[in-house]
This record gives sequence, structure tokens and C-alpha cells, in this order.
Amino acid sequence: MMRCALIGDPAEHSLSPAIHRDGYRRLGLDWRYDAVTVAPDDLEGFVSGCLADDEWAGLSVTAPHKEAIVAFGEPDHVTRLVGAGNTLVMRDSTPGRTPTVHNTDVPGFVRAWRARGLSTPRTAAIVGNGATARSLLVALAGLHLTRVVILARDTTRATRIVELGIALGVDTTVQPLGFHLPETDLVANTIPAAATQPHAQGWADAAPWLFDAVYDPWPTPLGAAATADHTVLTGLDLLAGQAVDQFHLLTGGAVTFEDCHEAAAAELRRRTRK
Repeated sequence: MMRCALIGDPAEHSLSPAIHRDGYRRLGLDWRYDAVTVAPDDLEGFVSGCLADDEWAGLSVTAPHKEAIVAFGEPDHVTRLVGAGNTLVMRDSTPGRTPTVHNTDVPGFVRAWRARGLSTPRTAAIVGNGATARSLLVALAGLHLTRVVILARDTTRATRIVELGIALGVDTTVQPLGFHLPETDLVANTIPAAATQPHAQGWADAAPWLFDAVYDPWPTPLGAAATADHTVLTGLDLLAGQAVDQFHLLTGGAVTFEDCHEAAAAELRRRTRK
């Protein structure tokens, strides 16, 4: 039996097992997928053990390991650009193949965006400067974004994402969270919900399109500030979008955005009813 897992710290809350197991069922794959909490100090030992075991096809990777996982395989172009990956492919049909690291968050956000039928965002504010924020910046640059404001809790730590934006040809500036945000097309939050509470209403007032990487519990402060006039994407949309490419990379099989979204949403509903 081939195995995959989602690793993070923590990992038990993840909806990825529901998505991948549903895909296995649809394709008739007798595979196993788990969520495993791996502390940063244990990452090397865990991944090395998987690499030495022929049953392991690969790993889905979430915080805080998205940057560290790059050291365990050959990174693809997007992973090198972002400096972080979320998928480690250990084995496929090619004997002796080198493990590879991929970032499916970037195409996943684009897929989620297009699934909503949204037009091109020209300007945006991204809240945060970590791996998810950098992935969003690359995705938005691919959607022809021209200007972005990075809203950071610590502006001195945002140098990397600002340099990335400049390299992508996007007019990029950084401001503190309390910055009075002018009108923009999109506000995309990637930091914990509690830190957004004092600012959420102002961000919602500035943009017709909102994204919050958090999906549970919902609504987040940003989600609660949205009105009927807003289009809101959540972390559930990103999770489903990135899972499409991730599932294909790990198994060679195909699932749809709609399949992934419904599997995740159904599991979230089941947990809420408990």
C-alpha cells in the first residue's frame, strides 16, 4: 500500500486527509493518507525515514515546514521563487528519481480565483510576509497585478517579500498593519485571525474582494466585516485549489477543484456537528 501524509505542527486539524482520501476513493486507489504532527526538530528524521521506505509516495507540507522542506528534494521553479514548498514527491514510476519539491499554493490560488469567475486584480494588499503571503504575491503577479502593499506586523522583516515583488515587476511597498489602506481591488490576509481584529473593518471598507487564509473558525474578523457586496474567498478555496495539482503530483491521478472543495467542506460540516 502506498502512503502519503500531511505534516505540520500541528497537523490534526487539517482537512487534507479528507480531500486526498476522497480522491483515492474516486480513483479506486488503495492508498493511505494521514495527518502527522512533526515538530521542527523532528523534521529531518521523519522525512529521512519516509525517503528510506518504498511505501511512501510523498508528503503534503504545511506550517511551519514549508521553507525547511525545500532542502529535501529538487525544488521546482515556483518553489525556488517563493523560497517555500508544500509538496514533497518521493517516488513515481521512474526508478531512482530524485525527490522533488513543489509549491502548489501558487497555481492553487489562481485556480480558486478563476473558479469564482473574478476579473484581473490590478491592486492588492497582502497582510503578512511569510510563505503563504509570498505564494499569493507570485500568484497575483501571474494574474497581472501591478501594485501591492504588504501590511506587516514587523515591517523590518518584510524585506524578502518586497524584493520578490520588485523581481516580479510589481510595484511593492510595505506598511504596518495600522496603515490607512486606500481603495484597492483585493485584501488578502495570511496572518492569524486574532491579529486582524483591530484592522479588519478598515480593510473590508477598502476592497470589494477579500481573501482570508483562515477557514476555521469562520467567520474571521475579516469575514465578519464583509457585506453582501463583497466577494470572499477563504482558506478552503486555497486548500481545494492547491490540492488539485498536489494530488496529481503524488498519485498521477486527476481530481477537480469542485471535488476537492466539496470533500473539504463536507468534513468541516461533519466536525462542526460534533
